[in-house]
Amino acid sequence: MMRIGMVVFVFYLIIMILVGLIAARYQKSTAHFWVANRSFGPIILAIAIVASIMHGGTMLGGTGQMTKMGATVLNNLSFALGFMVVLFFMAKKLRRFGGYTLPDFLGERFESNGFRGFAAFVILVTATVSLIAQTKSMGIVMQQISGLSLQSSMIIATAIFVFYTVIGGMMAAVWNDIIQWLLMMIGVIVLAIGLIPHVGGLSEAVITAEKVAPGWSSLMGIGWTPMAFWSWHFVWFIAYFTRIEFVTKIYTAKDERAAMLGTALGLVLLLIFISFTIYFSAAARVLIWDGHTSPDQLLPIMMNKYLSPFWAAISLAGIAAAAMSTVSSLLLLSGAAISHDLLRKGYHEPRGIIKDEKYYLFVSRVILLIVGVIAMLAAFRTPTLVLTIVSYAVALSGAAFAMPMVLGLTWKRTSNSGAFISSVGGFLGSAFWAIATELGFKWAKAMHPIIPGFIISLILIIVLSYILPSTSSTTLDRFFPKKEA
Repeated sequence: MMRIGMVVFVFYLIIMILVGLIAARYQKSTAHFWVANRSFGPIILAIAIVASIMHGGTMLGGTGQMTKMGATVLNNLSFALGFMVVLFFMAKKLRRFGGYTLPDFLGERFESNGFRGFAAFVILVTATVSLIAQTKSMGIVMQQISGLSLQSSMIIATAIFVFYTVIGGMMAAVWNDIIQWLLMMIGVIVLAIGLIPHVGGLSEAVITAEKVAPGWSSLMGIGWTPMAFWSWHFVWFIAYFTRIEFVTKIYTAKDERAAMLGTALGLVLLLIFISFTIYFSAAARVLIWDGHTSPDQLLPIMMNKYLSPFWAAISLAGIAAAAMSTVSSLLLLSGAAISHDLLRKGYHEPRGIIKDEKYYLFVSRVILLIVGVIAMLAAFRTPTLVLTIVSYAVALSGAAFAMPMVLGLTWKRTSNSGAFISSVGGFLGSAFWAIATELGFKWAKAMHPIIPGFIISLILIIVLSYILPSTSSTTLDRFFPKKEA
């Protein structure tokens, strides 16, 4: 296994480097670097969206979580509803706005450079937290493929994705996303075929899992309290229309139609992918579950046990591809938050400081390198489940951005100051609850951190929008054209 794994591993990494080198030739401006010069059609956009959100955390952590707690239909429903919010309320208007980042939209829509700066801070924090989780995922999988230590695996993987993202920007990230998505799908299909002789098809595997763990396939699963269960699924509903690696991909679409079609097709691909994860979790519960202390390891264990060395290496490489397709997007978001939103839009331009495109490209690349190294070092110490780490990150961004994004695009009365205050309140509420959860407070564990943060944000934005002044007519005409009124 190790020799074959190393061959697959090296070949895969060489492809990623070559794509980065080719994409580097087209990086002539920040528009090329951050949004690939807005050149992608719906098919490429859909694959890029799904590859960036169906990550190593979903593969490893999702399988581990559902193996332990049960697979429910609400997983698919939560994801689908989140996608529909983007499709029906956000995709067209975000693409028409044509910014580079989410803080671009929030700063312009609510006429606040302070809001832009705060949004950039939130994205830097949440993207870096998610980046840590994905780096850990890559390390776990590449350790299985190569036989190297966990730390060595993370160092090599980080060096590769930082390299191709730093030199190739969004274009390298998206084209590598496509290659990684194809490898990821080959990997999950191979594993699914390999498991059929042992557990049968999806329905048979779920039925057997229910027999060995009564309640596993029920609506509530096993081991959940009602509040924890509903809040866990609520976080993924909010997550899928506030995932910054998702919504910022909208800016890369070549036009509004491509943005909407790409989002719709992405939903279909997402539901197909999630069905595989449910199958793997049922198989893991039947075949290898024995109360593992690290559920994140269940999927690699099944691959090594039930596939030949060559196909096990291919499948493991698919999981590594899932993680790497996400980290490049997260790395770009972290870099954009500092170089574009904080430095360029938050400091230089308001003060009349003029810098050319080459300057901002250089700064962007330096920041990407620094953030990648920080995430790698932090990933060396992450005892919490990968999916739990990711859920904290999406809770913070969801509580901070859900209401300003949705109401900012659908409700003219939304107050500038009210949106800003609600974003800060939602972020702080979720952050406090997440810290309390990790410290072991029982009252905090009863509810996912997104719930209190979201409630705070919702109340603040509605109440303050009726008290404080609304946006200027000039900005409202920009975001609410009369032909749509």
